[in-house]
Amino acid sequence: MKMELTEDELQELEKQLSCPDGTFGIEVADAMNETNIGMTENTIHFLGLKNQHHVLELGHGNCGHLTRLLSIANEIRYYGLEVSETMWNVASHSHSHLNAVFKLYDGASIPYPDNFFDRVMGVNTIYFWLKPEELLNEIHRVLKPGGICVISYAEKAFMEELPFVQERFKLYDEHVITQLISATPLKLVELKSIDEEIQTKTGEPMKRHYSMARVKKHS
Repeated sequence: MKMELTEDELQELEKQLSCPDGTFGIEVADAMNETNIGMTENTIHFLGLKNQHHVLELGHGNCGHLTRLLSIANEIRYYGLEVSETMWNVASHSHSHLNAVFKLYDGASIPYPDNFFDRVMGVNTIYFWLKPEELLNEIHRVLKPGGICVISYAEKAFMEELPFVQERFKLYDEHVITQLISATPLKLVELKSIDEEIQTKTGEPMKRHYSMARVKKHS
């Protein structure tokens, strides 16, 4: 059922999508996990995970996909970073029994050493990166030589149709993402686009067009 929201409610939803906080933030994150699960699972598949890989996710949310990720190969070690203390708390408590480490970070500096990760992923978070080029440089730093990062995002044309997408979002299309990546040491290996049926945050069914950018650190 379509749900009509006031301008104030749309602004609050946008705020919660960028950094979930409190009880409402948990509700929004649960809805995000449900809406994005297909996109997230495709991103995980696109990573090409192998046994004993160290995997970093930027903006893990409630991390409802973690069991699926860890089942792809043996002895995967997962690391999640969040700007949202609410999401960090939820994920840490919900998945304390799994082979995972969760940390808060500032959204700019990745608190891990050089050449530490085999894979890095981010799903529907790049819109909120304050300094995307600098964060991509950080991803390059922490990836091992030959390491892969997959960044998944809904395309600009789709996002512009959503009423809650306002000033907190920076939108991307093929041209913008290619230009951004080319300004870093990372190499764009493949840009894959997918259409899927979803229900928006306001309750309206829509076809979402999204892309997954697979980038690589030179060996």
